[in-house]
Amino acid sequence: MTGASTAVLVALLLVLGGLTGAVVGSFAGVVRSRGWRGALRGRSHCLGCHRTLRWYELVPIASYAVQGGRCRVCRAEIGREALVVEMVGAAAGALVVLGLVGLVVLVAG
Repeated sequence: MTGASTAVLVALLLVLGGLTGAVVGSFAGVVRSRGWRGALRGRSHCLGCHRTLRWYELVPIASYAVQGGRCRVCRAEIGREALVVEMVGAAAGALVVLGLVGLVVLVAG
């Protein structure tokens, strides 16, 4: 592999790790707010209007940014805690990948 293709592969792995971490962080936030059993039951809904959220309203970090931190229908505020938990998860996922890449380089080096 050339240096450029290795850099692209590492970048893609970091993005994948970040996305995975954001999803895990989002689920952790649901478990924190609903409890373990509650997180596995029922669909996510707006706390203001109780409308069931669509799949595109549940994309970690992106949906919060696109909707301006508010429900798309009733404009009720979505707590920043959700965004923070997702961002911490994304950072943790990227750091795990970075650590694994560093370990591979160290072992292969």
